[in-house]
Amino acid sequence: MAPVPASVEGRLDLAATMAGAFDGIVALDVRGTVRALDAEAAALFGYALDEVIGQDFEMLTPESDRSYRDDLHPGTPSLRRRIDGLRKDGSIFPMELCVSEVVCDRESLFISLIRDLSQRRRFEQGVYELQANRLDLIENMAAGLAHELKQPLTAIGAYLNFARRQLKEKSPSVEKVAELLDNADAQVFRISEIMDNLRQFIARGETTKTPQHLNAVIRTACEFTDALARQHSIKTTVDLAALPDMVVINKVQIQQVVVNLKRNAVEAMQNCERREMRVSTRLIDGNLIRADVADTGPGLPEEVKARLFGQFTTTKPHGLGVGLSISRSIIEAHKGKIWAEPNPGGGVVFSFVLPLADN
Repeated sequence: MAPVPASVEGRLDLAATMAGAFDGIVALDVRGTVRALDAEAAALFGYALDEVIGQDFEMLTPESDRSYRDDLHPGTPSLRRRIDGLRKDGSIFPMELCVSEVVCDRESLFISLIRDLSQRRRFEQGVYELQANRLDLIENMAAGLAHELKQPLTAIGAYLNFARRQLKEKSPSVEKVAELLDNADAQVFRISEIMDNLRQFIARGETTKTPQHLNAVIRTACEFTDALARQHSIKTTVDLAALPDMVVINKVQIQQVVVNLKRNAVEAMQNCERREMRVSTRLIDGNLIRADVADTGPGLPEEVKARLFGQFTTTKPHGLGVGLSISRSIIEAHKGKIWAEPNPGGGVVFSFVLPLADN
């Protein structure tokens, strides 16, 4: 092989000075033979300098990306092309070639500036995945918001309906009507909390978690659905016996889980002769607190058990199928676990566990 002219070495040095944004420089002749390259280019492909100089540039590209050879002839204008590079270890990576012709001692050489596009491709893929995930998030948030707002809105309707009935009595109880309106007002406040929680998540990508007594959080959630349970003649027993019960949670989210489980229990028992619901807490394994919502409904169909907490799985004629999926996401975001199992007395027990706060 003819020695590399000093003028080529000088042009390589000049190119290296002017092309700091590139990852390597290679000089080729019209036959595609590597006449010179810098150490950065050799390292990019995983070779030593003497392993590449004098070899065909094809050793640095996969067979499917060798059409660049068609452009290596005198008079070729500068070109920019994206092809794949082939490293010594056999791995393939995306790269960009910026090729310019130079004439040294009446010989045409092609100075190829090489940029490794691996990081850019990862970034582009990340942007694509982020956009796809964002669309999924928007879709799930829309469905979830419709589901979560339906609960307090239904409760408001029930309280106002009871208040209206009370006012139609011959001797309406002002105290009872005031109590019902207070309960409806509490549901309005709950809607406000849900919306604030959603705005907080959108703004920061997370929700605030604070130390809370889980028994108190569950008791409040039970109050949200008391009217619905009474409307369907369901006897509810609340046994919040776990102590200690301090957990670090987002109160609104955990209340959403409990309300969702209670509403599911109410709806499951609508056509049952026996209608009993039990909400309870207890300590397990020393550092976990378990909450159970048990019903005496018909139980779970076999075909939905395996995908019960998946999106858009529902046993309700008009259900969205997002409540249990959202509940699972919330509990897992709190480092907990949620599951369902048969109730020994008939029906289903939905349970979740959360870690107790450090003392």
